[in-house]
Amino acid sequence: MAVKKGRGKPKPNKVYHAPSNGAMRRMQQSLHKYDDRVSQVEQKWGVDRLVWLVPTELRNRFEQQMDRLNAAIDKAQDVEHQVEVTLKGVAALERAAVEAGAEPLKGEWIEGNMPDGRVLAIVPTDYEVSKVKRDNREMVVYSVNEIGRILEDWEASKPVEEVKHVFEGAVVEKVRTPIEEELNDEIPF
Repeated sequence: MAVKKGRGKPKPNKVYHAPSNGAMRRMQQSLHKYDDRVSQVEQKWGVDRLVWLVPTELRNRFEQQMDRLNAAIDKAQDVEHQVEVTLKGVAALERAAVEAGAEPLKGEWIEGNMPDGRVLAIVPTDYEVSKVKRDNREMVVYSVNEIGRILEDWEASKPVEEVKHVFEGAVVEKVRTPIEEELNDEIPF
């Protein structure tokens, strides 16, 4: 039986070739190398901070390279080369940040005690949170900006703020929340 033209099994519009096991291991090894280096840079400069410390043109070029790396990963082709180029880009970002006078994270904090005995660390910027937390995993770490957002959203902060204004030097020692009484009725659900 002859198949008429235009009928039959459709041809795929893309051909994908699965890489060999060796090629997959080399890609994974290359990506591990990339991840390790980026982790080191993020610990030093902060997560996603470095690209904002350099001129726009360099940032745009780096983002284009990241697009090329991600496309290579999606296709499972040319990953090792794109990783090497991207790592050169990371090094260029770091050099440009230093030349611009930017400084790595300092990891400084002020600390206090939580009522449950844990140590509270307050850091100056959101970027510092990850550095201090990574170096001191047992600490509860917040940035000044995070504390500001928490206080802004905390409905009970208005009366506390008013009391602190009226009684100069007042310090919050304990926070209590209303406890709902358990309903004990005979409704069966």
